[in-house]
Amino acid sequence: MKTANGFSVAPERDADWLRASWRETVRSVLITEQRAFSANVLSVLAIAAAVLFLANPEAYVLPLIMRVLALVGAHMSYNHLRRQIDTGRSLEPALRILSIMLFFGGMSWAYLLLPSLAQPLNEPLRLLIAAGTITGVGLIVTMTAPLREQTFAFMIGFLLTLFVALYLYAGDALLPYAIGTTALVIGVSMFAFATAQQRSVSADMLVENRRLNEDLADALAQAEFLAKHDPLTGLYNRRALFEYGLVDGQTQDIAHLLLVDLDHFKNINDTYGHDMGDKALIEASKLMRDALRAYGEGYHFAARLGGEEFCVFLDEPDAERALVFAEDLREGLAMLHEVIGLPSGATSASIGMGPHDRGSTIDESLRRADAAMYDAKTEGRNRVRQVDR
Repeated sequence: MKTANGFSVAPERDADWLRASWRETVRSVLITEQRAFSANVLSVLAIAAAVLFLANPEAYVLPLIMRVLALVGAHMSYNHLRRQIDTGRSLEPALRILSIMLFFGGMSWAYLLLPSLAQPLNEPLRLLIAAGTITGVGLIVTMTAPLREQTFAFMIGFLLTLFVALYLYAGDALLPYAIGTTALVIGVSMFAFATAQQRSVSADMLVENRRLNEDLADALAQAEFLAKHDPLTGLYNRRALFEYGLVDGQTQDIAHLLLVDLDHFKNINDTYGHDMGDKALIEASKLMRDALRAYGEGYHFAARLGGEEFCVFLDEPDAERALVFAEDLREGLAMLHEVIGLPSGATSASIGMGPHDRGSTIDESLRRADAAMYDAKTEGRNRVRQVDR
């Protein structure tokens, strides 16, 4: 986005922007988790298969059960969060549940690691299981890092369980195990949070691009609207009437065209100001629009030709019914002063009505309606005059 002097400035990050960026960040974690779930399942199966070749596989039974329960619970929590984000609901309750499940997940990884730390040199396969466990922990931290509270919950569950177990059973090996594990977790966390920052930036850029696309779409829609509509009243404009073939949509072989001119409009502008004049034009347009909407089936529309002059297209072949509509419209415009707060008699309209044949040009029909409207003006205004072919 550029300022008037041509310098680029960053779009303002309002509360909605930040909320959308956060939701996109969460969505990126959910996508990663969904893709990684099968890999997590395979890792548990691989560890379970490796355990079968150890001298005491029973030491891994409870840790593996706990790991499976934690894996299923976390996946269900992610799915719950996915439903919340897809339906546009608040994410906070689902994120709190996920924190609890990830805390339990961290505990399960630590519990799975502990048997591998007991006499690992006697059975080298234990080292492979431990390496797989540590790798799993690192991948979980990297995956969830954009969700800092949930990642910390996972790390606390892992470290707390590991340190308590080491304190109770490791003896002299407590210090090296604790230092090594802590250093490893810190290293993985630093990498994970650096990656998470980039993912947050990507989410922010996604929201920015989405907003720019929305702004562009709005600008194009506005430009398209202004190409066909009068900006003050919202009715079709002269260009739309003559260039876009509006009258081609008529359903009857014969329709009727009304040329409406607000009487003494200049006096309203001169006496009460242009704001009151604009108000009169807006309310007159609403009256025409509502009258056409209430008329019934057919292709009816109104257009502002310029100033205080309007064209009303009535998809009605019966001249008598069209004349009744024109008289009702005139009476409504004569009472418009009550709506906009002007004295009685301040508003009225002269209306000329003529036929329009399907397939004929709008110019000739407008000329006939204009001649009838001129008769209404010369005969004293505030009246309807019609002309035949």
